[in-house]
Amino acid sequence: MDFSEKTAGLCVFNVKQDPLIKAFSKLGSGSAEENALAYSQICYELLMSGKTLGEYLHDMIVYSSSPLAAKAAAEPTALRMAAAEHDVSVIAQLAHTDSTELRQQLSALYDESFLSLPAFETGDFDYTAQYFLDFIKKHGNGIFAAYKAFIYADGGLMPVEQLDPIRLSDLKNYEAQRSQVVDNTLCFLNGKPAQNVLLYGDRGTGKSSTVKAILNEYDELRMVELSKNDIAGLPSLFRMLKDIPLHFIVTIDDLSFGENDDRFSILKAALEGSLSARPENILIYATTNRRKIIRETVADREINGADAIDESLSLADRFGLTVTFTKPNREVYLDIAAKLAADRGISLPEEELIAAAERFALKRGGRSPRTARQFADWLCGRIELGLDY
Repeated sequence: MDFSEKTAGLCVFNVKQDPLIKAFSKLGSGSAEENALAYSQICYELLMSGKTLGEYLHDMIVYSSSPLAAKAAAEPTALRMAAAEHDVSVIAQLAHTDSTELRQQLSALYDESFLSLPAFETGDFDYTAQYFLDFIKKHGNGIFAAYKAFIYADGGLMPVEQLDPIRLSDLKNYEAQRSQVVDNTLCFLNGKPAQNVLLYGDRGTGKSSTVKAILNEYDELRMVELSKNDIAGLPSLFRMLKDIPLHFIVTIDDLSFGENDDRFSILKAALEGSLSARPENILIYATTNRRKIIRETVADREINGADAIDESLSLADRFGLTVTFTKPNREVYLDIAAKLAADRGISLPEEELIAAAERFALKRGGRSPRTARQFADWLCGRIELGLDY
């Protein structure tokens, strides 16, 4: 029952530092007290996770961060496959451990009763090394398997634990604009030529929502949010992601620059023109309310004239695809509001719904898809609570 020798040989999936594996490695050696503590640690980890032993060990492998496992998935040589199969066979033996039998063995080994210690559920574990390597090829490993979205800050990636759940089906009208972005993303995911995208237009028209909805549409897609203030880190971010076997969209929201802003040149080079090419597994999707991304003063225009205009437009021109979202007219706004209300199960006479939607837009300072969504949510709450609208 000496687990230490078995766990010591694990090498591919980088799980030896997992608290449950460390606890298993202590069983069968040391004092009775040390074994009781190790067994209790196993129970603690499983009870805290709410998983069976098999489920815990499965998730431990798929979410472990291992450069060797990634290498084995990408380039499965005979030696790497043999090492991966060894790891999985050892973990499978752990996964089939029965808590009652284990406590009986410990009791016999130390001539003390371990039967008063809590039990754990074994569960199922019927996986091959190929299963885990295939998972890594599709979903990555480590944080890239556990999360779909990240924020780049201070030179590192911070996972986004709670994604905005918006889906493409939640967005109404603007089908022509969204289809351009969707088609481009599908080309990207399927290894076909794809473009960096600039989503340009009025506030509240669904530019950012379109990007977020695309993330929720495709399991194999990952997204990294980059603030304007961190654009200088783009080259470092590219180096960080280029060897990850996944597709990444780097998003920059509300893109604009002041005159003589160094970040302008960095982004311009990242899009096109740098000796260091953007990795093939990365695209940049940016949103802006301004066609001329560099903010100019009157003095700038008087001094530089046409040259200033050309420079201001040069960054936008380097996005291979520009998709324009314009403010809706009254008819389109009301149509969006009606569709969103229907999605929420709201059924009102058409005249009543139109009047309420118009009053809401007037209070919010104008019509937009964002205003329509806010109206539908507001109206749903008012109706459920029996309040006037």
